Amino acid sequence: MASFDDLAFTRSSPAAAGEELFCRDCNEVARATTTDGKRCLICGRELERQQPASLEQNGLGTTFDGAAGSVQELQTVVMQLLSQIGGDWNGVDTGARRPASEEAVKNLGSFVADQAATTEVAVIVKGIKGEVIAIPGNFGPCESIEKRNVIIADPFDGASPFRNAQAMKDQIVVMSRGGCTFARKVLRAQAEHAAGVIIIQTVDVWPYTMTDSTGESQNVNIPAFMMSSKHGKGFVEYLRGKHDEDVSADIVVRKDALECIICQVELSIGMKVTRMPCQHMFHTACLHEWLQVGNSCPICRVEIAAKRTRHNDAVNAQNAQQRGDFAWSEWFS
Repeated sequence: MASFDDLAFTRSSPAAAGEELFCRDCNEVARATTTDGKRCLICGRELERQQPASLEQNGLGTTFDGAAGSVQELQTVVMQLLSQIGGDWNGVDTGARRPASEEAVKNLGSFVADQAATTEVAVIVKGIKGEVIAIPGNFGPCESIEKRNVIIADPFDGASPFRNAQAMKDQIVVMSRGGCTFARKVLRAQAEHAAGVIIIQTVDVWPYTMTDSTGESQNVNIPAFMMSSKHGKGFVEYLRGKHDEDVSADIVVRKDALECIICQVELSIGMKVTRMPCQHMFHTACLHEWLQVGNSCPICRVEIAAKRTRHNDAVNAQNAQQRGDFAWSEWFS
């Protein structure tokens, strides 16, 4: 982690006042030199002497002369510097500002946006603060459900006839994943005149979209949604703790509510989209353009593999050897 010493603006020593040793291959002021101070220790290139760029030239607009600069001025300059190099910089080369590797981009999941990818669903339960996001199934209608009581299916997986079927009319039925297909669970609840279904994910895979691989869902006419395992477990425990009371919920469907944060245009059904490992989703073309500049998610900064920086070092060493220069990197490879 970088210290303030790494960012400090100090006077040059008298011997080196007004000059810096610049490496053309590394394209930066030499961080390490040979003992005679003539060559870059990284690539072996002969160094050039140049006048250091002032803070004015670097766009910071402030200079310091001994104790003349106030603490406030120093803080301002540091914040300006951090804003230029990226506010999340911590002194470690994580690759966050490097282009993503072609292989990493190729391995991202791209697909045509469907109902689940373009719709946001919020479950609001009486007695539970806030809302939890659910994912609609890719079959059946996707409509809001206003203030219905919630009931847990018995059996919980809905894989066999319900023992509490008579209590399901006009209710939101909660079931767990497993035992039978998603469509069959929903059809079984629909036969008992349920208003809708919430299926709880049972494995740690999220987000997850329910699909119909058998063609059973063509007669489904009530909405079905999935809740994550993490939230679903607490939700079911809450419902079981209130078994002597009615618990009502609203399911709010926000269609075309998701947008690509890069271009700020809605994600619409039929568009080609790509999902990052963090599960944030963007228009494929927008994300590919973004990843040519940096290898991190535009929203949460989760990274994918960056182009290898060692490549630049190898090119620099090769250039030095072609000129007949001695490549110090050979000693440290």
